[in-house]
Amino acid sequence: GTEKPEIIAQKALAYAKDHGNDIVILDTAGRLHIDEALMDELKNIKKEVEPNEILLVIDSMTGQDAVNVAKSFNELLDITGVILTKLDGDTRGGAALSVKAVTGRPIKFAGTGEKLDDIEVFHPDRMASRILGMGDIVSLVERAQEQYDEEEAKRLQKKIAKNQFDFNDFLSQIHQIK
Repeated sequence: GTEKPEIIAQKALAYAKDHGNDIVILDTAGRLHIDEALMDELKNIKKEVEPNEILLVIDSMTGQDAVNVAKSFNELLDITGVILTKLDGDTRGGAALSVKAVTGRPIKFAGTGEKLDDIEVFHPDRMASRILGMGDIVSLVERAQEQYDEEEAKRLQKKIAKNQFDFNDFLSQIHQIK
């Protein structure tokens, strides 16, 4: 017979403790709709392992369905936060606002791709700009600054090599630091 999910979760915690792991992520099966069996399973796991965080992963493309799922999950499990996936491309993330509104819980992380590096801390101000159609201005400015500094550094490097670095260049550097 197959073991109950809460027993598997307890064994995972015991294994982690025995092997010096200080973070354990229990990832339950994803569902597009909510059924009693799943909810009972999740409540039992919560009761048995007493997790520090319960994060609900939501596909940002599902729209209103995501909001309904978030509301139900929060009512039953008292989630601590949300991870929004598929925030790449043209998704404007309107679900983000709704999910926050119905759960009262923060969106902690955003996924923009399939790899671990594609999970980043969620910035609500940047998402607001995106939803309003202004694009992610802060990220754009950050990238522009990185590019500018790089090109400016190369230009100054050439001037120094040719012994042409003067007080105006020095002044320009002081302004950049400010």
